[in-house]
Amino acid sequence: MKQLLEATIETLEQLKSLVIACQGESYNQACEHSLSGIGRHVRHILDHFITLREGIESRKIDYNKRSRDSRLEVEPTLALELIDDLIHWMTANNFENESVFVETEVSVSQTQNMVVASSLSREFCYIINHTVHHLAYAKLVAGQLGIDIDKQVGIAPSTATYLRQTAYG
Repeated sequence: MKQLLEATIETLEQLKSLVIACQGESYNQACEHSLSGIGRHVRHILDHFITLREGIESRKIDYNKRSRDSRLEVEPTLALELIDDLIHWMTANNFENESVFVETEVSVSQTQNMVVASSLSREFCYIINHTVHHLAYAKLVAGQLGIDIDKQVGIAPSTATYLRQTAYG
C-alpha cells in the first residue's frame, strides 16, 4: 500500500505543478478545441479525491456525490491549498487495503446507479489513472494556450516505462 500511496502523491504533485504553471487568466481559459479550461479539469480531479477521502471513513465511496466546487475552477490558490491538504492527509494516515463499496452511475442514456465491491488499493489505482487522464487533457489545453508543462505530466505510468525502455524516452 505504501508504494501505491507514494504514486498517488506523485500524481497530486503533477497536478500541483500544472496549477502553478497555469495561474492567471489562462487557468480557466478554454482553447479552440476544448470547452473545458485547465481549472475545470483540476476541479474534476479534486472532486474525485475529496469523494475518495470522504468515503474511506464510511467504507462507501459515492462518486455521484462529488462536491463540484466551482471555485476550484477559477481560484488556483484554493486548488493548491486543497492539493497540499490532500497530500498531508495521505501522508498522515496509515491506510490498509480494506474492502469498500463504490456507488456510481453507469449509463449515459438513463439514470442507472450501481454499487460494487472494491478495495481501497483498487480505488487508489483508479484515482491515479483518472488523474493522469485529465492531466493529459489539461496539458493539451495548456499547450494550445502557449504554456509549457513538464513533459512527465499526464503520462501514464506504463507509457513512462515504455518511453524509458525505448529511444522515445
